[in-house]
Amino acid sequence: MKITFHGGAGGVTGSKHLIEHRGKKILLDCGFFQGRRSEARKLNSELPFDPSTIDVVVLSHAHLDHCGLLPLMVNLGFSGKIWSTPATKDVAQKMLKDSASIQESDYNYLKKNRIKGHETLAKPLYTRNDIPKTMRRFVTHDYVRNGGGWLEILSGVRLKFYDAGHILGSAVSVLDFRISKGKFRIGYTGDLGRRDVPLLYDPQYIRDRVDVLLCESTYGNRVHHTSEEADEKIIDAVKHVCANKSKLIVPAFSLGRTQAFVYTLHQLTDSGRIPRIPIYVDSPLAGRVTEVFKKYRDDYDLESRADFPRKGDVPLMFRNLKYTQSRDESMSLNQARGPMVIISASGMAEGGRVLHHLKHGLRAKKNLILFTGYQAENTLGRRLIEGARSVRIYGRTYTVNARIEKINELSAHADSEELSDYINHIHGLKKVFFVHGEKESARAVKKMMKKRLPLVQYHIPNRGDSYELLK
Repeated sequence: MKITFHGGAGGVTGSKHLIEHRGKKILLDCGFFQGRRSEARKLNSELPFDPSTIDVVVLSHAHLDHCGLLPLMVNLGFSGKIWSTPATKDVAQKMLKDSASIQESDYNYLKKNRIKGHETLAKPLYTRNDIPKTMRRFVTHDYVRNGGGWLEILSGVRLKFYDAGHILGSAVSVLDFRISKGKFRIGYTGDLGRRDVPLLYDPQYIRDRVDVLLCESTYGNRVHHTSEEADEKIIDAVKHVCANKSKLIVPAFSLGRTQAFVYTLHQLTDSGRIPRIPIYVDSPLAGRVTEVFKKYRDDYDLESRADFPRKGDVPLMFRNLKYTQSRDESMSLNQARGPMVIISASGMAEGGRVLHHLKHGLRAKKNLILFTGYQAENTLGRRLIEGARSVRIYGRTYTVNARIEKINELSAHADSEELSDYINHIHGLKKVFFVHGEKESARAVKKMMKKRLPLVQYHIPNRGDSYELLK
């Protein structure tokens, strides 16, 4: 048995982990690389394996850095099943359709404005027409919490999903292989969520003995502050734009971070801690994803029901909040006067409508740009939080005068203590591979775990590395 790390290793994007055993190939996730445009384009265009040889894909969740290249796989000959939870399937359909739409829209914008390089850097990897045939490959299996147990996905290979608590539908996958000496199990956290955060259930511990664990390490080198501290930072940001009659622009992922931010704004507004100013979610995708949240109301944790106990209360809807849809509505926000909050994708400012809001908003000193999540290396978001005084957007340079802030307290990723706690609850571990983290983060959590579980072997793979798990 061999595992090869084709992405999400040595970095936080492009997750692809290939397991080979007795002639069968199982791929864990198939996500987009994000970052420096030319480098990401090359990595996303050239899959490091022949998709037609992959038997099944096990999808942890529907963020694009985990699912964004599934349509390309199908176009290049993949004909197997894609296993996911029901909510992940529903969300992935919307995410992939939106991804295709953005690729087409960005290409047409760059082509129309004759921006150099559009022919090679922005030609769509797939289109909206490719999404239906991709979705036909999906097969769903539910969480253990909802009655989902072991299910055979290939001869001699069983699958079980635990709730990862990261976003709606996210799963910790456990693969059970029948071998000559009995059983061999591999666990994969995907992106692991946090404890005691609103809306979703806490990550569910794996209750089975596991030999090898693939564990994310995004925030392996830090401990998150409390939600109360996040509230105070948001309150300060809203007060700033109210005093200056300006705009609070929040780049946020349409899935997960947007809903968490809206939830918090709802609470702060209802309690009177922030004024009831106009709030716009300028992301058609976020609106469509919110509809999926309504469908899976049973996947909300008990805390969310306690926070909004009144009959008819919807955590993600309130009267000064508007979900925009049309391009005209979006464009009108650039001319509107503040104070207002604009929440728009993408979270790392690498595409989508937020780029147009940044184009119009970065030059004004009174505006505030608030990042609420992890910013990968070489992304526009990373450059802004690191203090860039000018940035390029759609081939043109813009001066950065606006105030730039970030908060990690709304992160949907477990911190170092939460990762350590999760690993400590797994029985039978022999090896742990730290993936989905930059080197500094992965080394930090590895150092911590070597002290707590010294008999386990720990590895930090690079992209392209292979390891023999069973000989």
